[in-house]
Amino acid sequence: MRDQDWAALGAFLDSPLDRPLLGLVYGRRRIGKSTMLVEQAESRGGFYFEAIRAESPVQLERLGTALGEHLGVGRLALSDWGEAVGALLKLGERSVVPVILDEFGHIIAADPSVESILTVALGPGALRRSESKARLILCGSAIAMMRALTEGEAPLRGRAGLELVMQPDDFRVAATRLPIGAGFEAAARVFAVIGGVVGYATDMVNFDLPRDRADFDRWVVDRVLNPAATLQREATTLLAEDPSLSGKNNLLHHAILGAIANGSVTAGTIANKVARQVSNIDLVLRRLIEAGFIVRHEDPIRKKRPLYALTDSFLQFHYAVIEPFGAALRERELRTVWSERLEAVFSSRVRGPVFEEMARRWVVNFASDVTVPIRDHVGPSFVSIDGVDHKLDVLVAGIGDAPGDREIVALGEAKSGEELTTRHLLRLERARTALGANASHAKLLLFGERVDEKLVQLAAERDDVEIVDLDRLYTGD
Repeated sequence: MRDQDWAALGAFLDSPLDRPLLGLVYGRRRIGKSTMLVEQAESRGGFYFEAIRAESPVQLERLGTALGEHLGVGRLALSDWGEAVGALLKLGERSVVPVILDEFGHIIAADPSVESILTVALGPGALRRSESKARLILCGSAIAMMRALTEGEAPLRGRAGLELVMQPDDFRVAATRLPIGAGFEAAARVFAVIGGVVGYATDMVNFDLPRDRADFDRWVVDRVLNPAATLQREATTLLAEDPSLSGKNNLLHHAILGAIANGSVTAGTIANKVARQVSNIDLVLRRLIEAGFIVRHEDPIRKKRPLYALTDSFLQFHYAVIEPFGAALRERELRTVWSERLEAVFSSRVRGPVFEEMARRWVVNFASDVTVPIRDHVGPSFVSIDGVDHKLDVLVAGIGDAPGDREIVALGEAKSGEELTTRHLLRLERARTALGANASHAKLLLFGERVDEKLVQLAAERDDVEIVDLDRLYTGD
């Protein structure tokens, strides 16, 4: 993903248009947005400014100081944001340069009129008079707020030539941060704890990652569960820093995230868990989705049967392990709490759901066309067998006029904590039969960390069965 992000940003900055351009870059905190933008600013002779949580006079004073230092003329006195935007665009009068305002959410929070000021400065009238070729980039971590800048009737709608939404790294990229020789088993466990956010694998664990699978328990206790670990409060901080989630519903936000992390994944079960009506949490769910904390998985073959999940494994780990057992982590010996209680919780409530999502990501991003020839719709689903609904971790469907008409290309089961055996294959065969004619030619995908040799031999004899062990998950297609 990072290569794509760099390419998209580079194409925007290299645009041949002889006029100022506006771009947006946003995504979760600590995923590398600022690092990428600083490097581009430095390599291209551009200007980078990081806002702070402060009132506009303080912001303008800091910006004036930074601009003056950049130009070598001493501090500039900026009376308002109209003057500030004019000074920023003026930086591009001689050549194409990136002009970056990072943490833009703090600027908008202090003065919402900045949106309209930018709209006027980049409007048709101003552009006819402008000689600037600045590439103005607004960067932020409050996803819902940044997305709203160009949605609906927002002043900046239609003005941005780039809207780059940066995502955490996938599990394959995340594995490259571990020490050489750590192994895929350790990589899968670490990913289940901190996901693909680069900051969680570097500064926030003091650049300490497990050397191998045997070192994982030491690492998770010392660097994540320890009350002194910086990751202990990270999830709470993420919500507190997002202006779209502040206010009276703060406790409800945390309650919903906790409910999903602990197995309530439909709107009905979430509502029951937080003691609300479904209609009363619908808006809150949508707000959490827009803010990037929850993802809604649509059923590939059924209408209106969505499942909700937390967007990354660190949130899953926090709300399933850290938050419910906070008192025990403070009051008891950590290694004992981990080995006697929390390791089992981690395996069932975190590793399981995270491994299922890794399996779906593998199908979408890494499986070859031979393995999965069509993948228009990929997600979890259900199948009714003898009147009982059974969850399918992976279902792949093709194009159809309606979900129920789609051909089912593949269905799969993902097991992180148990050995895959012929029993799991038989279960998938029953599911394929129960799904009817649309699934008659579906491949059966079995994802697991450990695989029984008898199942390996059986799969080798059949062209409708694919075994995806850790080695194939991380390196194969």
